[in-house]
Amino acid sequence: MAIGDAMTIPADMTCAMWRGKDDQRIERAPVRQPEGRDILIQVAACGICATDLHLVDGSIPLYSPPRILGHEMSGIVVAVGPDVRTLSVGANVAIDPNVPCGACFFCREAQPYMCPTRTPAIGGFAEYHCVPEQTAYSLPEGVPVEYGAIAEPLSCCVHAFDMASPRPGSTIAVIGAGTIGLLLTQLARRSGAALVAVSEPDAARRALAERLGADLTIDPLSEDPRDALLRATGGIGVDYAFEAVGSSHTATMAISLPRRGGTVVLVGVAPGDAEITLRPYDLFERELTIRASFVRAYEFRRAVALLSRLDVEPLLGRRFPLAEIHAAFANAAERGGIKTLVVPHG
Repeated sequence: MAIGDAMTIPADMTCAMWRGKDDQRIERAPVRQPEGRDILIQVAACGICATDLHLVDGSIPLYSPPRILGHEMSGIVVAVGPDVRTLSVGANVAIDPNVPCGACFFCREAQPYMCPTRTPAIGGFAEYHCVPEQTAYSLPEGVPVEYGAIAEPLSCCVHAFDMASPRPGSTIAVIGAGTIGLLLTQLARRSGAALVAVSEPDAARRALAERLGADLTIDPLSEDPRDALLRATGGIGVDYAFEAVGSSHTATMAISLPRRGGTVVLVGVAPGDAEITLRPYDLFERELTIRASFVRAYEFRRAVALLSRLDVEPLLGRRFPLAEIHAAFANAAERGGIKTLVVPHG
């Protein structure tokens, strides 16, 4: 049955259950029926994030198994609880997979992503997922439902961009041309930047970065990005640098790029044991601002609105059915395409 057709909700579903290090299994699990202000979505697409790779290989301790992973998801509402007020069956939605408590110190300081009891509404590597109404955002008219899987990483990029607050006419460098880097490239281009530069070792990804708005692309395997950017900025350095890879090497590189008084934002998710070395005098003398961007605060609505304005299709790589979850993870780990999608009903 095609996604969105009228249907009877099944009692159980196929899912990819994470059982431990390098252990995901295709299993059957109950479909939780929506109550109160919950909605049930038929998952249309779920992207594989670097965080998912690190969770499965055991390099970050964010969650504990067993559980169904997958947080970059979109779908179609197929059932709603009796108290749902804003959504109806048939709506195409993207899901913000974070549910803060709303009452702790951090929630009241407008930092819900720091909430110590934040509940992760993850579970996109499954045919269905039941989530609170407040996590679901209707997609703009005409936006394909699969595009909603990009809303979560895009919201992280909007959050990181807000942290830096680049002014029109700024010079901006992005390290890495994966999903996050290419979304940041598009945001930088639309911000009115005078120069958008992208460092990326893969030639196809450099070409895509240029297509999506980069003025300058750099192959870090053949040229030092700092040297290239000093030449491009008259020896000054860029105003802003965004690290979108998640490694000690690229974080160190990003910190070297801004001018005196500049800003660097670390966006990539590095392994939990990764370390970098900083020289306090260098930070003092450069008066450098270093920010680290975790997830998002209240940017998800704007990210969903941007789906109709940004070039999303080139970011969507291979699609894998749920039964091929291991091949999908291997493709993502090997950087096959940009964003690897799991399409449970594909």
